[in-house]
Amino acid sequence: MTDDKSLPAFDERFDNLLIAQERVFKMLGRRSPGEVRFEESEQGDARRELLHVEKVAIKNKALQEQHEASFIDSVRFDLHELVMHELNMQLESSENIYQKVLSLSDDTADMLDTLSLRATTISRIERFASAQPWLYDELMQIVNSPAHRRRDSKGRVIVVESLRTALSFIGIENLRIILPSLVFKRTLPQITDPYPQIKHKLLQYANGTAVAARELARFTSVKPVDAFTLGMLSNLGRCTITRLYFRLFDGVQRKMLEEAQRNRQRDVHDALLKIRPSANYLIALQNEYADKVSADIFEHMHFRRLSIVTPMRSVANNETPEPGSLADVLTQARHYAQVRMAYQHRVVDKKELKPLFVQRKYPPGALEAMKEVDIFQLPVISSSENG
Repeated sequence: MTDDKSLPAFDERFDNLLIAQERVFKMLGRRSPGEVRFEESEQGDARRELLHVEKVAIKNKALQEQHEASFIDSVRFDLHELVMHELNMQLESSENIYQKVLSLSDDTADMLDTLSLRATTISRIERFASAQPWLYDELMQIVNSPAHRRRDSKGRVIVVESLRTALSFIGIENLRIILPSLVFKRTLPQITDPYPQIKHKLLQYANGTAVAARELARFTSVKPVDAFTLGMLSNLGRCTITRLYFRLFDGVQRKMLEEAQRNRQRDVHDALLKIRPSANYLIALQNEYADKVSADIFEHMHFRRLSIVTPMRSVANNETPEPGSLADVLTQARHYAQVRMAYQHRVVDKKELKPLFVQRKYPPGALEAMKEVDIFQLPVISSSENG
């Protein structure tokens, strides 16, 4: 890695990691595996052998490309002005975000609320789970997987087809982990070209934050189930902004192309065809809106028992959390997951870890205990472990 003084800020690296790891490697001056530096390539050798007249032609072409790039930047700015206008209009309605953008229902909130009860039952959860058809297929896949399938007295695999049986086989404690995770997975953006890894990075970050929050809660008076659920769902805002950005980008670009064609603006039309969704705009939108949108969504869900609304709003407002509070647990869990994830993806050095962790006042003994935890793996107990 480059000299520490020239390293991009950690937050900047992590924001870009959530979009595409290659972006961070370029920021750090690294090559991707198999990538050849220009000066080492055949193209580089040929370029050095150009005749003077060819160099002049290239210089003229470069000036033309510079002018073209300036025009494209202008069109890109106009496009994103319209995208941001549309996005702000969409964000005015939490109900629209919750139902139309994230495809969730009131039963989702009631199910999560019921899960947080200490003495909840399978029948109470089933009532709300059965009202969400998308959940059936997910749970059937899980309960019939090798980790959860059961066998009868003759050793034959029991194929589960009933929702009630699936919930019973999985068990309450596992459901407190699996159901919030499935809710979050449902909200993940699916089409994010040219950055196809976004959904995978968002899921890894959500899992890491949720598990870290659950572990950190043990060092406080916070309920682990509240900490886990808040950690998992705190990035619903990121999912919302990402989904909206790519959806609105496509829609606005299409309208602008049609308008340019009608008005015979060939230069604008050609420029629009060269513009792709911008990671920089997406990161800026996430930093500006994501946590506020998460807090708005939580408030729309009208939780009666799950105590995650106030801490999410506190984090969204950048308030200094009270030590040991749920907002504090979320802030620490996010930071811990970010550092572990950045290290796993080789965008921070080992020597940076201690200074990064020291930035946050973790509870005594917490960092040592979490060293042994794979925070990116959901702590689900398999049927064999259940006995």
